[in-house]
Amino acid sequence: MDFIFYLTLFLFVLLFGLIDCNIDYDFWARLIVGKNFFQTGELFNFDFQSYGLTHKFIDHEWGSSLIFYLIQNNFGDIGLYIFKSLIIFSTLFVITKIIRLDNKNSKLHFLFFFFCLHSISYNIFSTIRCQTFSFLFFALYLYTLKYSKIKNNYRVLWCLPILNIIWANCHGGFSIGLVLIFLFTLGEFLNKENYKPYLYCFIISLLTSLINPYGIEYIYYIFGALSLNRTHITEWQSVFFNEDFKYFLIKFKIFFVFANLIFLYSIFKNIKSKDFYKKIDKTKYLIILFTLLISLKSLRFHVFFTYSVLALCYSDFYNIFNKKLPEIYDNLKEIILFILILISTVSHFQNKNFLITTLDYPIYCIEFIKQNSIKGNLFINFHFGSYASYKLYPNNQVFMDGRYEEVYDNDLINQMAGVFLAKNQDAFFKKYHTDILVLDKSYPIVDIMKKDKNWFLAYEDEKFSLFLDKKYKNKKFKTPTKDLNYYNKTKFNTSVDWVN
Repeated sequence: MDFIFYLTLFLFVLLFGLIDCNIDYDFWARLIVGKNFFQTGELFNFDFQSYGLTHKFIDHEWGSSLIFYLIQNNFGDIGLYIFKSLIIFSTLFVITKIIRLDNKNSKLHFLFFFFCLHSISYNIFSTIRCQTFSFLFFALYLYTLKYSKIKNNYRVLWCLPILNIIWANCHGGFSIGLVLIFLFTLGEFLNKENYKPYLYCFIISLLTSLINPYGIEYIYYIFGALSLNRTHITEWQSVFFNEDFKYFLIKFKIFFVFANLIFLYSIFKNIKSKDFYKKIDKTKYLIILFTLLISLKSLRFHVFFTYSVLALCYSDFYNIFNKKLPEIYDNLKEIILFILILISTVSHFQNKNFLITTLDYPIYCIEFIKQNSIKGNLFINFHFGSYASYKLYPNNQVFMDGRYEEVYDNDLINQMAGVFLAKNQDAFFKKYHTDILVLDKSYPIVDIMKKDKNWFLAYEDEKFSLFLDKKYKNKKFKTPTKDLNYYNKTKFNTSVDWVN
């Protein structure tokens, strides 16, 4: 039945990847970096897109940028969709191999995978992001470490310092990989097993982290970034301790509580046995505890906890709930799930195009600026800054984009937030010369700007308002089309070019 399980899992990945085809806000910055590298052979360490305060920066996602640009430039939307699906499925495939390391005859039940993945669907299926690489490498690290332990084969650990070079140049999440190796070192020490190979692997992997375009500065940046205050970035908030997210991500919260209760119950069942402490795998408990704690800290880390539970605690769950159904009924259950997923996937394929959508973006306002050749500094929410730069450079610079601490002074986002809340807009626009405003209508600043004599409302749609400096007031403007097919076809068109 493995074939049915893997086919169901693959169809499930295709289905959920197709349901949500939005594009990450920072993806446009990745495309710019990739295009620059392939045109010039260089990585910029300065920001050419902003009129705000910037500094020399370190791009910890430059490797991902090259991959994304190559795929988009050569294969378009369908290439990006297939890439997203393949890398997610590959990660889950590695996790099944981790499960089988404990028991090669383990029956793979799709229902548990469905429950786990559904709880983090917002984090893995929604869009193509650089952290997708971190999820895959996390699974590969966990498999390699566990394989070396179970098979008593420490030579495979030499893969990790090499993989670390790739991971470190694709995404800053490589630091979690280093922690994972360290936890194996500590865990095997507590298990009174041979921990030295893991210690050597950790040291060598730490050294290979220096193989990047920035050298040791990169390491300082990554570990310094862990202490930054990101109160304005949703994905860095805790869904457990932040009042604003009390009713947010309920599916993950249910999974989190359920997983911990079952895990504690499995411990309780065995804790009365003799030599419980000696028998338990301290490494496993350390990894679960670590991923649990970071998932409490930030929703960005939910995937690591869920994948750890799926990979390391699969047998714990089924030892509790396994009723040992007759094989024919057990197989029938998996076949029924496969048929349901197949029907859902086929129906979505018939009704969906393989299009990466920008429906949540201020596409009409950006098109208005471009179509009317309005030059000048553009103030726009940092979420949309990369998109605006991609579409409007070199005629327009943005105040800041989603790269946040990589490029900009730490206080800049607080100043931006003050403008949207209508607290400091006059002083802000006096300090930073601004010609164009694209504002989300949900913010208080929109009503204030409508009364400001220095600005006028030039265009608005259902979600966004576009204000121009009064110097443009007598100019006649063209109205952008509302044809979504036009925006889908032209979304990757850009004037960013260092050759022509």
